[in-house]
Parts: sequence; structure tokens; C-alpha cells
Amino acid sequence: MLTAEGCRARRKRLWESLPTPCDALVVADPQHLVYFANFFVTPFTFRAAEAGAILILEPDRATLVADNLLEPAWAAAHVDEVVAPAWYEGKSSAGNRRVHLANAAGEVLSRLHPARVGVELASVPASLLRGRPESAVVDLDPIIRPMRRSKDADELVVLGRSMRAGDAALAAVLANLQPGMTELDAYLIAQRAAIESAGHPVVVYGDFVSGSRTGEIGGPPTDRVIKSGDLFLVDLSVIVHGYRGDFANTFVVGAGPTQKQRDDLAHCLAAIEVGEGLLMPGAECREIDLAVRQAIPVSPGRLVCPGHTGHGLGLGHPEPPYLVPLSMESLVLGDVVTLEPGVYVPGESGMRFERNYLITSSGFEVLTHHRLTLDQGESGVSS
Repeated sequence: MLTAEGCRARRKRLWESLPTPCDALVVADPQHLVYFANFFVTPFTFRAAEAGAILILEPDRATLVADNLLEPAWAAAHVDEVVAPAWYEGKSSAGNRRVHLANAAGEVLSRLHPARVGVELASVPASLLRGRPESAVVDLDPIIRPMRRSKDADELVVLGRSMRAGDAALAAVLANLQPGMTELDAYLIAQRAAIESAGHPVVVYGDFVSGSRTGEIGGPPTDRVIKSGDLFLVDLSVIVHGYRGDFANTFVVGAGPTQKQRDDLAHCLAAIEVGEGLLMPGAECREIDLAVRQAIPVSPGRLVCPGHTGHGLGLGHPEPPYLVPLSMESLVLGDVVTLEPGVYVPGESGMRFERNYLITSSGFEVLTHHRLTLDQGESGVSS
């Protein structure tokens, strides 16, 4: 969970970042309800269906509007007031939940009589803006998105919980996957380990591909039976309180890797090392991307890093900054980013390896220490 101090500090920075003075701010994006108020609705309950909330901010006050069914979430929120209109109480039929929420938020906002309002135009109900001239509305989206890049201490704590769960999931797959199992079996191994690490239900998602499917770069798990000697590529994330890390490794199931596979692993690890040498505040993302790509030899029929070579992490995945050839972004202090070079032969095989990093004033801190190895029987790379 995020802290009350952290949520207040982020709300303060939002007010200080406004391009023009506002009397009230309205936030409704689920990720930003976490970010500014620690309001997170677990998906593992019927209460989550069509659920939402609206955060109304005054310079010195935060009011959260969320219906009665969301009490477990709003009770943990760091706000000054919760307005919880009854939507469904199990005694009579309920109307449209989102309309009910918008009406309740509209009543709260109308009592403030704001002359100018800052609004997340992409997520706030249009009814809250009805009758307001365009000049009286400030779009918060382009202000909030850049704010999220520099992670606060409480965000890093939650990210750490996600990464520990991801580390446990990846280690469990590496240790327990055997020939004769399916990709779905691998997913279940990862899911169980992640839940045990987190101590509560969590969403686990990502790529779980084997054999020739690894040449497709990624995909969800299927009932494909894994054979001895198959490559298995796993790239997973575990969502903890809205935040997620990003883990990737590729290994040979039930057999040792070939020399060519070892050579490809060495190239990918060398690319990660090259990328790490450039991780620092102010570094241009396209330059990092180019350096990582150039560290891996190119040969006919082989794809080298066909997508990004890395990206930002936090409440989104991927999120800024993007390590891609045409990026116009530079790293900033507090970014959490990945490096994930890979090589693929479409229809045959592929591999990818990944680490996560915090950008610090002196360079970077490695946040993930999972094994980067092709061989289930080797100790692999742990740091």
C-alpha cells in the first residue's frame, strides 16, 4: 500500500504543476486513484464489476466519491473525506453504476462552485463538465503522466513486493518445469509461487511460449506439450496494488543448451551490460536502444530486438520512457526501466532476457536479480 505522506506529496506536486490556477481538480483514472489516494479495487471480488471512483481535490482537501460496495477499497484510501452513496444493498434492483457515481460526484463538485476545474478529460464522466466553457477546464492528463515517471519511496516499496513475487514465480518455473508438461502448467506454477510470495491473490500475466512458438517473440500460455530440449521463454509480470515489475528468461527444458544457444545468450547478456553502461539521468533513450541492438550480431533470417529494447514500469506496462529507435525521451531521476534484448528466428526459436532498474543520481540500481540462464541445472547469472 502507498503511504498517506506519499499521496499528499503527489497531490501537492500536481497542484504546483498546473499551467493555470484552478479551484478544484477531478481525477478518475483507476491508476491515478491509486497514485494520489491509495484507492485500489482488487479484481478478485464481484465488487469490481463496473467499479470506479472519482477523486475531487481542493488545494487543502481530498474527497473520494465511491459507492457503498467499495468500502474495502475506500476504507484504505488516504483522503480527508469519503462520500459513499448507496448503489446496491441486496434489497432492490440497482441502476447503472457508473451513472450513479457520476451523479454523486456532480453533487460534490457543484457544492464547491469552482470557476476553473482541472480534469482528466480521458476518464472523467462528460456529465461533470456539462455547461462549463472550454476556457474553464484544464486537462490534467499531460500533467499527470510525466509526474508518474519519477517514483517515490512508497511506490518503490510496492514495486519491490511485485518484484519479489515475480522473482519467486520465475524461479519456480525454472526449477519445476519438465518435459511432458504444458505451457499452461508453467503458468500455473508461476501463479502459485507469485501468490504464495505476495500472501494474497495477484494477477500474473505475460508470455509463456515453448519450442517453435518462442520464435513468435511471445504469447499467452496454451496446451502445447513441452518436449525435452525445447526452449521455453517466459516474460511475466505480477500486479501488486496496481504496480508491476517485468521478468524475462529463456531456458532449455530437460536438456542442456547447444553451443549456438549459448552464443546467443552471451550476446544478449553483453547487450544488457552495454545498456547498463548508459543508464543514468539525461541519457537519451534512442541512444541506449541503438547501443543494445548493436551489441548483438545480425545474421540472415534472424530478428534482433524486433520491438523495444526496454521501457518504463510502474502502474503501467509498458509506460514511458520507451527505449526505441525513434524515441525523443531521456531518462530522468527516479525512472524504473527495463532492458530486454532478444534474438528470434521466426518459426524456429527465440530467446529474451530482462532486468529492471531504478535510475539514480549516480547511474542505476538493479531491482531484479532473477537467474538469467539457459540451463536448468546451472546457477546462472544472479547479479
